[in-house]
Amino acid sequence: MAQAVTFKAVWTEPAVCDLDRIDRHLRRRNPAAADKIGEAILSKAALLARHPQSGAVWEADNGWHFLVMRPYKIFYRILTTENMIEISHIRHGARALPSIDDLLTD
Repeated sequence: MAQAVTFKAVWTEPAVCDLDRIDRHLRRRNPAAADKIGEAILSKAALLARHPQSGAVWEADNGWHFLVMRPYKIFYRILTTENMIEISHIRHGARALPSIDDLLTD
């Protein structure tokens, strides 16, 4: 029986900035909620290392996916040859979806 490959989850600088921005925004209003949401986002992102296909396909030609962690979406791409998940952005679900250029250049 083949053993499942675990991917490495790598956060881009824009994704880290997004997480920080979410935390600061929530922390002003409700520190406990900021902790809970932050932990949930990190937990979902860690899940991607074990189950990279668990998110919805967003741009199949470019390998982009997103995983919903209500009310946020975690945008990532699967870099199969490197056994890596690149977490590119975290966006509130009410915001417009980023363009591919946004994901690559931010």
